[in-house]
Amino acid sequence: METLNGQAILALEKKPFAATLKGHRIRLVRSVPAFVDQVWEYIQRDHALGGTLYSWVESLDDVANHVLKKTSLDAREVDFLILKDGKAIGSFHVHTISYSDHKAEIGYGIEKGEEGKGYVSESLQLVIAEIKRLGFNKVVISCDRDNVRSIQVAERNGFLREGLLLQDCIENGRFRDSVIFGKILR
Repeated sequence: METLNGQAILALEKKPFAATLKGHRIRLVRSVPAFVDQVWEYIQRDHALGGTLYSWVESLDDVANHVLKKTSLDAREVDFLILKDGKAIGSFHVHTISYSDHKAEIGYGIEKGEEGKGYVSESLQLVIAEIKRLGFNKVVISCDRDNVRSIQVAERNGFLREGLLLQDCIENGRFRDSVIFGKILR
């Protein structure tokens, strides 16, 4: 049996994620139905600039249905919106949450016009602090091997490259190779 400091490692107690995480320049808020219009607007701004966030979203109803699925207490995923000056500019996801294994995977997206300004790194630090507060041991990032910005965010924030999964999933109608990054929090 695996132990930590001589004690058996047990599943984490399920505790709620904070509703709001405050940073220096941004605020993360749990994605709830009240924000559906803002999510729709930031997706449209991103697409107008050639971005690919939520490429499957075609309507406000698509956004509403997506947000409603994530508000269940038993959801294995927690979504936050990245707000700058009260306006949604991106999102942050804690998913594949495993209380038994003390780990979670995270993903993020920011509208094209806000890339390169450090908002994702600031959001990442807020989310890591929250995940650590809840007792998790490890955080994982999986991204497209061609997503240079996401790879740089992971590396700048102390994540270690753990591997490459060939043809890991289908994204935008093609097989995607995924780079896997991990960070131990204890």
